[in-house]
Amino acid sequence: MKDSVKLMGGLGSLFIVLGVIPYIGALLSLAGFVLLIIAIKNYSEEEGRPELVSKFVKGIVISFIGELLGGVVAGVGAGMYGEGHGFVGGALAGIGFLIIYIASIFGYNFIKDVFTEIALLTGNNLFEWAGKLFFWGALLLIILIGGALIWIGWIVATAAFFTTQSVESE
Repeated sequence: MKDSVKLMGGLGSLFIVLGVIPYIGALLSLAGFVLLIIAIKNYSEEEGRPELVSKFVKGIVISFIGELLGGVVAGVGAGMYGEGHGFVGGALAGIGFLIIYIASIFGYNFIKDVFTEIALLTGNNLFEWAGKLFFWGALLLIILIGGALIWIGWIVATAAFFTTQSVESE
């Protein structure tokens, strides 16, 4: 893995970890995902594996759209519930959270596959661990521990990028 890929991937993962910081967290996360897409694109070209970047982008898009759509549906449901439309509002809120849950599982499964493949190509098992934490975190979102596992997965991904062996540029 080239040093530029390591740096972009490591910083991208670190920015996602720092996404929990109030006010600037969303901007840091966005910058982190952009850096990761660039890093994985460059690495996939380096290895001749274009499916890596396409799977990663699919995972991000599925998760983002699902979370956005689910958040809107859950928000409308919560608003209706607050206005006295108990059953319908509660049902809509539940459907919204279900959309978020399912989209997260599908999206993070793609991301897990990418990180598992990178682990095989680099010989750094931290990538595989990060992918597993992402996927298990998505599965466990339903009991609220999943978000913490996904966050820890990004910490492990940061370590994976920064500890991977460098290769000489051609």
